[in-house]
Amino acid sequence: MGSVYDPRGGSFEPRSRRANRPRWVIGVVALVIVLVGAFVIVPPLTGAALRAAAEANPELMRFSFVADAVGQVMDGRPDKAAGTDPTPVNFVIEPGMSSSQITDALVARDLVTDRLAFEYVLSQDDGFDRLLAGQHVLNRTMSPRQVAAALEGPAQTSNSVTVALRTGLRLEQVVAYLETLGLANFDPQQFYDLATNPPASLRTKFPWLSVVPQGKSLEGFLGSGIFDVDPGIDAEQLLETLLQRWQESPEYALIAQAQQQGKDFYDVVTLASIVEREAAVDAERPLIAGVFQNRLDGLGGPPLLDSDPVIIYVKDTLQLRDIPIAEWRSYYFWTLNDMGSPTRFQVPADLFGYQVYHSRGLPPTPICSPGLASLQAALNPDTATGYLYFVAKNDGSGTHAFARTYAEHQANVRLYRGGGPSPSPSVPVAPPAT
Repeated sequence: MGSVYDPRGGSFEPRSRRANRPRWVIGVVALVIVLVGAFVIVPPLTGAALRAAAEANPELMRFSFVADAVGQVMDGRPDKAAGTDPTPVNFVIEPGMSSSQITDALVARDLVTDRLAFEYVLSQDDGFDRLLAGQHVLNRTMSPRQVAAALEGPAQTSNSVTVALRTGLRLEQVVAYLETLGLANFDPQQFYDLATNPPASLRTKFPWLSVVPQGKSLEGFLGSGIFDVDPGIDAEQLLETLLQRWQESPEYALIAQAQQQGKDFYDVVTLASIVEREAAVDAERPLIAGVFQNRLDGLGGPPLLDSDPVIIYVKDTLQLRDIPIAEWRSYYFWTLNDMGSPTRFQVPADLFGYQVYHSRGLPPTPICSPGLASLQAALNPDTATGYLYFVAKNDGSGTHAFARTYAEHQANVRLYRGGGPSPSPSVPVAPPAT
């Protein structure tokens, strides 16, 4: 029983040797497969991991093997221009700024649109340590390689003026800020008049302004960001610059998305402007938009928004009517001063639509310039949660506690306001984020 007859060779061979030979062959084949996999599969996976690590920590590209992995996907990216705008831009590197901080600032101003390509260029000539403090003149036709070369050169100057607008500003705030820039030919009254009543010529030049109803201002459409203008720019040119930038922003693409969903984009901007003033954390914007949409849909009763920022907006509007435009720069916007209870704040008939504790539906216009995150939230509000209430936690996080019922909301108010006054059960109340 220990041997078998081999009919092909006419001889006997132990069973154990015949059984071992296939295992040995299989083992060799498996080893070959592993080695082939190591050469074919592992390098791409390793390269992808190194590139991901470099994106998270560009300083790793100081190591040549990490930089080489990134270089495998660069192709012509280091020499691709950021844009087409040749306007000179003053870019300042403050003493002590890290290369990461400098890159963040370049990306924020659209001077670099390919962060990894720029950081790769720096890794090639020890550029991480060669960026010089001071003012440099750049423009948006420059490639990452050209930007790096310019920042490694001596400081320069240009005659342009930097404009920095953040989200959440109302029209009058924008005017007040622009007054401070010292633009020689800028007439704040002319800018305000054009933005308040955009003429037909402006609507013709920017056809997308058809989303703004006739008789409405450009509130909500002035955008944000950091850019440079000629010091001799006038009011009309500056307003057109703002509208052109909005047209080139990601926000512009949302017009088509709203139309596909059968939504009025002006209403979307109006809701987004309220979300912008209420929310402090991007992750909560869809939830806050959902709260207001649920209220508008009558989920909690009459379609009342009950939003304090809207009441503050109308309060500021009333006070600004009696203040010369030249004094707007010293006005404190978005405060509860001189208002009392939002639910009982009295407004004249022409502004009654902004008293959203009594007037149903959205206010007549946006209340500020919303950012992309707020617009996306207003376009796609998270209504599935069924939330109708939210209250600021006041713990420094900028977050809110949400509730579906008035009883849950009362519990949140007691928890986060220390037993302070609670709202009437007949209406939802959304306290401001700040």
